[in-house]
Amino acid sequence: MPFGVEGTRLRFSRWLSLRQMAKAVRKHDNSRAKNMDQELWNVARAVESGATTIRAVVEATALSHLKVERALRSLEKQKWLIRDNAGFRPRQASTRPDRQCGSCNLCCDILEVTAVDKPIHQLCRHWEPGKGCVIYDQRPQMCRSFACAWWQGHFDEDWFPVKAGLVVHFSAGAVNIHVVPSAPDRWREEPWFSTLCGISLKGTRPGLPPYATLVVSGNAKFLLLGRTVVPDPTPFGTSFVPLSPETFHYWKARSEEHARRLNERAAEMQRIQQEFGFCGIPEEDDPHPPYRPALMRVSGLQEREPPSRR
Repeated sequence: MPFGVEGTRLRFSRWLSLRQMAKAVRKHDNSRAKNMDQELWNVARAVESGATTIRAVVEATALSHLKVERALRSLEKQKWLIRDNAGFRPRQASTRPDRQCGSCNLCCDILEVTAVDKPIHQLCRHWEPGKGCVIYDQRPQMCRSFACAWWQGHFDEDWFPVKAGLVVHFSAGAVNIHVVPSAPDRWREEPWFSTLCGISLKGTRPGLPPYATLVVSGNAKFLLLGRTVVPDPTPFGTSFVPLSPETFHYWKARSEEHARRLNERAAEMQRIQQEFGFCGIPEEDDPHPPYRPALMRVSGLQEREPPSRR
């Protein structure tokens, strides 16, 4: 389905910031069972990202203490979670038991590990050639719970981290791609880029748990929206509309208040789309109310005359 730019007419189905996506899922999943599935997913992602206490999970998910406990018990029954004196952690079991880290130590090299004061893109001081991790039995929980997506069996051999120059892993609400400094644009190359585009599109689909696809390459950060690359995404969200099945037009929020106005305009765009069947895409990235007159001009639309009464 084709989409246009400012001054043209277009048909579109939706536009969502990352925060809006989460709200949309909550509104869509009205049943209790679906809400529980979403809560379970949020708790699982928080634990995968290193949360080992109930308090840490509550802070990461904004769920109540009771809901977190309920989700943790469910994850334990499903054999996904291990709870011991050190807290709880995911039972990392690869779907490919034949896979081993072998010569790969990229997670100990390019990732940040705050538990051992290891900065990003610096080999961990506890790693020794020929020995590997010399504190393996006493390694922190962040290291114990970590498993890259290749090791878990989500990708083929092209994604073996040392070969690809990429480390892909999951965290709460995000798929993270870390790129080796020696090949900072590797993620833009094939076959990796097309796969990452497909992954990012799944995170924007309604009815599924929303997530962001984030790339870290050196000091640069990117948000992937299909084949559209958003540089330097802000923590306040990115609103976007589809231009084609794999590309998007986007606006980056610069503050909570700015995000609110972008979302208000998006809601007005939706009302116009529902009323007329289409709406234009404004280039203006700092909208102020009232939004409707400007959107009607961009769309080339005129307000309909109310039906006359006889």
